[in-house]
Amino acid sequence: MFYYRVTHKYTLFDHIEKKDIGIYSSLEKANMEINLLQDKNGFKETKDCFFVKKVFKFTKPKLLDKTFWIDGFDTYYYVENMSKKISCDETRHIMKHFSFLIKEYGFKFDKIELGDLRDENGKLWFYGPFNCYSFYNDYICINFMNLVQRQDWHITITKELSKDQIYIKKGQPLDDKYCYNWSLLSTTIKNEIENNKSIFGNLISK
Repeated sequence: MFYYRVTHKYTLFDHIEKKDIGIYSSLEKANMEINLLQDKNGFKETKDCFFVKKVFKFTKPKLLDKTFWIDGFDTYYYVENMSKKISCDETRHIMKHFSFLIKEYGFKFDKIELGDLRDENGKLWFYGPFNCYSFYNDYICINFMNLVQRQDWHITITKELSKDQIYIKKGQPLDDKYCYNWSLLSTTIKNEIENNKSIFGNLISK
């Protein structure tokens, strides 16, 4: 059977940025998805960089007619933050909602690149980038995990900062309603700290 693979490629500084958009059952479907993406953030600046390739496969692709990057993407840029570390667009977005943890309660912040998403046995689940943005002190660490290609977010609370994605994922999970509504999450955290000196039942100090 013939299918239609869509990719997006453009030159960013001195290298080629490539994104796999999806594989489709018809050329019409492929072009329709391209049209939908062209007005999304990141793609609207590079509308002419979509490519469609006709491919043959003996079996039906598992993710047939599934489109990735449906919300567009942010191009990484580099700024110097308080700890002289490298930040990106997601850092700035997170700081809009949660910088009060640093300014008012003395938390520290770090961004950790976790590589690819893997299970407990090290088996690959999904290709990275898989990043973790963490606010932490001596008693608690709030981890914002972001699977960049799918723009999936998962938030856990652990006892300490870690670079081990298995440890981070096993932390206390927060409900999805908080993972995609940071205004709600920041308000919830502020209220609990003011009333109980804790975040989702975890004390932030002795």
